[in-house]
Amino acid sequence: MIAASIVIALAMIAIEAMGLVRAGVFDPVPEGPNRLYGEIVSVLGLGAFLGLLAGAVLLSAKIAYGAPTTAFLWPGRPFARRQLWLGFIVMAVVGSASVLIYNLIDPTGPAPIVNPAYSIESRLFYVAAATLGLFAAAAAEEVVFRGVLLRVTGGFTGSLIILCLFNAVVFSAIHLDPDPVAFVARALSGLIWTWAALRLGGIEFAIGAHWAGNLAIALLGEPLTTEAVSTEPTPLSALAYEAVALVVVLIVVERIVRARRAQPSA
Repeated sequence: MIAASIVIALAMIAIEAMGLVRAGVFDPVPEGPNRLYGEIVSVLGLGAFLGLLAGAVLLSAKIAYGAPTTAFLWPGRPFARRQLWLGFIVMAVVGSASVLIYNLIDPTGPAPIVNPAYSIESRLFYVAAATLGLFAAAAAEEVVFRGVLLRVTGGFTGSLIILCLFNAVVFSAIHLDPDPVAFVARALSGLIWTWAALRLGGIEFAIGAHWAGNLAIALLGEPLTTEAVSTEPTPLSALAYEAVALVVVLIVVERIVRARRAQPSA
């Protein structure tokens, strides 16, 4: 991780020195007709940054355990593409509905992808960049938390409750958000994604769900840099959304497990 951090820092210094991106890639982008171009740089930078760090963690785990990387991601079976897309669809529906409801209760202005203040071209590029960058970011966080960390803590305890709670708390704490409601809401997300990884034997569903949740906020709520530095306290109603998401994901995951057990080859 230290080596990856040095590489990232040197790359950012070089890129900024050449004038290819603005200084402070993750700082709030000033409002204006070209704002989304700045957001594109930020979201792609975030995906690359987290992806490199997650790769460093995964490589370290591979060396320490003497195991293939898939042993931390979907051990003993091939990649389950269907689970990834199921997770994405479930959270895309739940997350989009939540963002739209919040906008009705507390309007924050047009969503980035329909805001006429931005050019159509910038909106299209923003959608593409957010899709790619947030996929990389979600996959990176799932690799670290529901992959490597879960495998490591599984060596100390076999209790599902302890594994889920510990993973959820660490996942929320690493975001360094002082808002207590946001902390609990993010921990609930980590809790259900840990449960999904344990029940399904892999992180594909969690990656899809995490990706869709972040994408719904970035496209229908607020751009990445605004959301990241927001000082507004998170309303308690956010916990209701997380509770609904938790129940929905729990139902879908258990249906997948039940359907898999019903197959003769299971």
